[in-house]
Amino acid sequence: MSHREQFEQQGYLIVRNVFTPDEVAKLRQSAYEHRDRQQKLGQVAQVKQAASVKGDLLSKDGLGWVIYDPRIVAIATEILGDTPVYFSDSTYQIGTGTRGFHRDNIDRYQFGQGADWEGPYPLIRFGIYLQNHDSYSGGIRFKAGSHEAADGADVFADTRAGDIVVWNMRTLHSGNARRMKVLTNLPLHVGLENRLPNFLFREQQGERVSLFFSYGLEGKHLDRYLEQHIQKRADMQENVRLSTYSPETLKKAEQNKVKVLDVKKLV
Repeated sequence: MSHREQFEQQGYLIVRNVFTPDEVAKLRQSAYEHRDRQQKLGQVAQVKQAASVKGDLLSKDGLGWVIYDPRIVAIATEILGDTPVYFSDSTYQIGTGTRGFHRDNIDRYQFGQGADWEGPYPLIRFGIYLQNHDSYSGGIRFKAGSHEAADGADVFADTRAGDIVVWNMRTLHSGNARRMKVLTNLPLHVGLENRLPNFLFREQQGERVSLFFSYGLEGKHLDRYLEQHIQKRADMQENVRLSTYSPETLKKAEQNKVKVLDVKKLV
């Protein structure tokens, strides 16, 4: 089964060993260095125990290259079926944030209700977790097939450092997942996951560092997402204003067949 077939069936996809151990180590180092610099400028937001650095990934030294990395672009192109469009919707986190199942699309609260559910939804989000989650806490869970259904089987994404995971933005998912010490692969109801004491769960493999970024295809769904998500949210508008791309960065994106939208004109 091809990557695209797996993605269309499950609503998510894991691709193994995309990045080398050396690349993973350098990404972690860059994430910490950039966080430390931006903290002094007051450009770091705190969500629970997670630090999220303002501005998008493409504008960040040592991190932005993942947006136009040929391996990532090839996966996005295969899934989308055409040139991926990047629209400044990206971030990274250090630490443990919130958990709870949700969708990333605009009409996220009621399955099948709203324009997002008309036809295929060509907006996808990548996650790069820079530590192992195949037997540790801190990874992501999915409701398989929920991009086309109200619910689905609850599964852990058993990612390891170097893997990528990508999901349809209509797919139900929950980050910062906790694994029990016993029955490691049994996902608990999120309410229990949040309430039960820590000693019942496996630790994370070091501090959680994760990168997230989105692509889409030009068309009505992307236009609506930009209108509702970028233009109407103050935090997204601030991120866009803080994101500046050098001519060299834009050239590399173009060379690697990523279209970068100029979303600053929207804010």
